[in-house]
Amino acid sequence: MNRKFFYAVAVLVGSMVGVGIFALPYAFVQAGFWTGMTLLVVIGLMTLLTDFMYGEVILRTHAKHQLLGYTKTYLGPTFQKLVFFSAVLISYVGLLAYIIISGDFLNTLLSPFFFAPIASYSILFAVILSLAVLRGIKTVSHIELFFSFLFVAVMGLIVFSGWSQIQTLNFTGFNSAHVALPYGILLFAFAGLVGVPIQRQILDGQEHKLRYTIVSAVIFVAALYAIFAATVVGISGLGTSPDVVSGLYQFLGSKITVLISLFGIFAITTSFLMLASGLINTFHFDFKIHKFNAWLLVVVPPFLLFLAGIRTFIGIISLAGGIAIALEQILVVFLYAKAKSKGDRVPEYSLNIPTWLLYILISVFSVGIVYFLFIQ
Repeated sequence: MNRKFFYAVAVLVGSMVGVGIFALPYAFVQAGFWTGMTLLVVIGLMTLLTDFMYGEVILRTHAKHQLLGYTKTYLGPTFQKLVFFSAVLISYVGLLAYIIISGDFLNTLLSPFFFAPIASYSILFAVILSLAVLRGIKTVSHIELFFSFLFVAVMGLIVFSGWSQIQTLNFTGFNSAHVALPYGILLFAFAGLVGVPIQRQILDGQEHKLRYTIVSAVIFVAALYAIFAATVVGISGLGTSPDVVSGLYQFLGSKITVLISLFGIFAITTSFLMLASGLINTFHFDFKIHKFNAWLLVVVPPFLLFLAGIRTFIGIISLAGGIAIALEQILVVFLYAKAKSKGDRVPEYSLNIPTWLLYILISVFSVGIVYFLFIQ
């Protein structure tokens, strides 16, 4: 395996692994562990298929874009607006999720020294990181990748420390009322389309390896999610908490939970800086909004939503996955169909997906959007 191949895999892994992983164990417990695992396999396969399709779109296009640019090229300005809406919604939800869960991590780290409400820790995190973004502080993808693989080490420590406390009884149960809960969260957790165009750039001259880097990354992430969810659920069972940490405390003690929280706060700090900086640049460069006003457009909405009491970590991630990520996946299917006939480059691989399967994908994502908009 050469360096380009490994780094291309790592980029897509880093694009997918984020705050969504912390929501998986709780969602699996609420729906039933094996329901969650089944959905993990299904969503993993759907993600693999749409990533493959997006990869072919990229390889059929000479110009290098991100999803917004490919949508404008093949589907026009109306669909481009849908992609922009989806991207902004995902960004706001991501920033809000980081603010919410930061309170739990900081509470675990700082409560032994002084007491403060969890919301106060979240507000402190939001203010400090927002000011850091205003000053132009941002991270690079290499740090994101470092934390993705550091998480594997932390997970290994959890497995090693709690192996003897895993109870197979915790893997039983089924709750029809929450059967759809893991769906949106898994869509959010597997979302990583932003990494596929970067993979192409890394593989310059070796683009024929793109499909292999995609499948390697998706399988790795699916295995990581499955092992993490199984370990946490096996240890804490019905006591599994939305933030993972507080639910594990009584089983693994303070040392392990402090380590998880320390990793978590560093990971969401880099993610917050990258996500906020990227959205600011979009408003500033693409829409010619003054840098300070762009900063306000990025940091104020999620902060106000938090102050307004929208603090359900699981709920907002599930909603973003079920609507915004699903919308992106539908657009990728349309992009794939258009690029087949309108592309200006011979791709290194060409899928032969039957039309009926494309209709099924669109139908599944569409039903999910309707469910989260009108039924949930």
